[in-house]
Amino acid sequence: MVIGIGTRNKAKVSAVDSAMKLILDAFIPGESPGIEYLETDTHTSIPDMPLTQNDLMQGALERALFTYKNNGQVSYSIGLEGGVFRAGQNGAAFLQSWAYAFNGQDGFYGSSPALPLPKTIISALYEQKRELAEVIDTITGKLDVRSNEGTFGILTNMLITRSNSFELAIIAAMTPFFNTNIY
Repeated sequence: MVIGIGTRNKAKVSAVDSAMKLILDAFIPGESPGIEYLETDTHTSIPDMPLTQNDLMQGALERALFTYKNNGQVSYSIGLEGGVFRAGQNGAAFLQSWAYAFNGQDGFYGSSPALPLPKTIISALYEQKRELAEVIDTITGKLDVRSNEGTFGILTNMLITRSNSFELAIIAAMTPFFNTNIY
């Protein structure tokens, strides 16, 4: 099985590997086919810092389709996008990870839980127009948090890491391909 991944980010690539192992164990136990991963740099039409759920979904879709188109014969391509969206009352904003999985004919979305953001981060993103990666690095005093534990990891004290959030999104997006008795 060849899986195209629309990124080279180590947290996202790790999430795909982990999610695929869980999916194969759950849906075809004992028959683990070998998996080859093809990582691809992609570009999208959305802003670098997605601030709407539509942008998150569009980014994941574009990354998956680009990866499928530009990687020859892949069994599945997976596009991943993480970012923030506003919803609800009182200016609430949430961090969320999205995945789109595509097999050349069908595609499905999946997402992580939506984690509420503190007001200081919301203000930095929406009023000061800063990017989340910069904001979380400043808050923590660390460099490149997004390639490691991510904002999810910082805010949840590592209960959910960036990689975990994408893993859940990938499982949700890939499930329809493997749970064929129901889908």
